Parts: sequence; C-alpha cells; structure tokens
Amino acid sequence: MRAAVFNSTKPSPPYLALTDIPSPVATPGSIVVKVLASSVLTYAEEIFNGTRTYPNLLPYVPGWGTIGVVKSAGPDVANPLLQPGSGLLVFCDCTIRARDDSYSTKLMLQGIGAQDERAQKVQSVFRNGSWAEEILVPAENVYPLPPSLVENQKLTPAKLTALTALGVAFGGLCDGDLCVGSTVVITGATGHFGSGAVAVALALGARKVIPLGRSPARLAKLGKAFNNTPRIAPVFLTGEPATDEKAIRAAAGEGFAIDVHFDILPPFASPSLILTALHTLRPGGTCILMGGVAGDVPIPYGEMIFKGITVKGVWMCERTHFPKMLGLVECGLLDLSMFDVKSFGLEEVEEAVQAAKERAGAFEHTAVVCGEL
Repeated sequence: MRAAVFNSTKPSPPYLALTDIPSPVATPGSIVVKVLASSVLTYAEEIFNGTRTYPNLLPYVPGWGTIGVVKSAGPDVANPLLQPGSGLLVFCDCTIRARDDSYSTKLMLQGIGAQDERAQKVQSVFRNGSWAEEILVPAENVYPLPPSLVENQKLTPAKLTALTALGVAFGGLCDGDLCVGSTVVITGATGHFGSGAVAVALALGARKVIPLGRSPARLAKLGKAFNNTPRIAPVFLTGEPATDEKAIRAAAGEGFAIDVHFDILPPFASPSLILTALHTLRPGGTCILMGGVAGDVPIPYGEMIFKGITVKGVWMCERTHFPKMLGLVECGLLDLSMFDVKSFGLEEVEEAVQAAKERAGAFEHTAVVCGEL
C-alpha cells in the first residue's frame, strides 16, 4: 500500500517519503481501516524538523484523526457495526490506552508520538498513523458513525476529520454539568483547538463563553463564526493583568461570575495568561489545563486554598466522550460546517503540512485524502 513515511527529523522539507509498505493484517483486538481522509496537525512541521520533541520508533507513518471504512477485523471483534461490509464510515481515535494498567490509561497518540519505553512497546504493534491507504487500529479506538450524522449534514470524509478539533476540548469540558449554565473563560481561544473549545462549551450549555486573545481581528472572526451571538463575549488582552482581569469579570455580565477557566494555549504562549484567567475564577471555580505552555505557572497558593479552586489537568478525552460528541454533531449543536477544510491528496502530503502551518486559526482545518469509497 502507499504511505507517507517519516524517517528522521530534517531542518527543512521534504520531510516524508511516499512509498509502498506492507499492508497491515488484523490480529486479535485490532481492526484494519481503509483510510479515506486524515487530519493534519497545525504543528506537524515542528515535529518533523525537531522544534517539538515527539519521541517515536522510526521509521513510522504520521497521521491522526482518521475517517475510513472497516476493511478487516480481528477474530474477537464482535460488534456487527465494525465488520467489513457494514456500510458505515468509522472514526479512529488516535489515543491508545493501556489495556494492562487501570491507572496509566493513556499511553500514546498513534501517528503522532510515543513518549516512553512503555508507549513505544505498544507503538511497535500500532506503529503507523493514517497518512496511508490503510491503518491498523486497536478495536476499541474505532467508532462507527451513525448514517444520520453523515447524510443529514452531507459531510464528506475530509470534513468529518474536523471532529479531531472538537474532540480534544470535549475531553476537558465534558465533565458532568461543568458547562451547563456556566460562564466559561478560554485562553488560546482563537487557535485551531481553541475555537473548537468555544464551540464545545456552547454546545454543552454554557450561558456565556469569554474567549481571550491578543488579536482583535481573530477575536472578531471567532464571534462572526457564531453570528455574533451574545453568548460569546470576546476580551482583548492588553498585557496588563489588573486591566485584563477587570475586563474578563465585566464580560461575564452583571450578577454573574466566572465558573470555569479552560486553557489550551500553545507552547510559545506566556504562562502569565493562565494566571490572569485563574485570578478571575469565583470561589469554588474550576481551571482545566489542556494546552502545551512550555513554562511553569506560579500557582497563587493562598488564593487557591481560600477560594477552593479546583485545578485539573486533562490529556485528550475518554472513550465514553466520543458517542456523546457524535450525538451533539448529529443534532446540530456542534456544527462541522463551520470548519473551512482544505484537502490534499496523499501525493500532496508535503503541501498539506505547509498549508496546515499557515491555517492554524479559528475553524481552519487541513486534511489528507487517502482513498475513496
């Protein structure tokens, strides 16, 4: 089968070799999926040139956020919806979880990174991502997509890969009734994953979402995407903590307080932005950390105690979240049509990597189309 293979980091493109590799074989506990479309990370080039350190067994095939159809299933796969010929599209979750350790649940991101020896032992089996014609996936990571979701909204496989932009934030915000009737502040809101967080918070019932940003144009674009609903109150950050904290509290509206702070800032962002938002939380509020800020955040110890603030780190999402997220898409509360998806063929994967780097803003998404139904 044809695949885009990554052999080692390089200072500049081309990073990948389009070549033929053996097709995967379904073994117990796994499924082979024929890949129709796959997502491209906005920071994929930073992985390939070594700017971001993502350990992996080399060589490997990158690619995540897979939409495809089941080609073959292991002998122990009993779900009739995950059999060849079911006629259903499937979504493949890249987060591979430990089957042998109830505490260490999330080991690696298939097609992205395997951080340690344990993860790489798993990667030796599920080595490749989805920039290929086929991919071997743990059976529990394959989700059948309801026909009504696909047909009612006329969603193409490339458009469906935008589920990845929503799934990350969903993992952090889908925690009981965290968002219902709440006021939610989002740091990193104008980026690829941050805009998904805004959509998820609204879909989960937030009364008001306060996106924070340093670009008036990007904040305006975010509001426009939601028809400038009053449920979104963007705040432009001046860089002056006292001024910014006052503006955030005012954006909540008279008589309301900040219930939740959700962070999804990129590595280059200042940790001070997180601290600014953290200070605005009401007593008993919750801070969810899902971003990639490289520096440490100086937690105000006394304030956390006296206000009873909960700080929770979340990495990716749980298996039980995906059916809920798909339900919100199917009923229209999460609208994939908001995403501007630019598609490239497998033979154009290098161009796709460059395009994704340039298209890292709100509701911008890049996909590689690897096959047809």
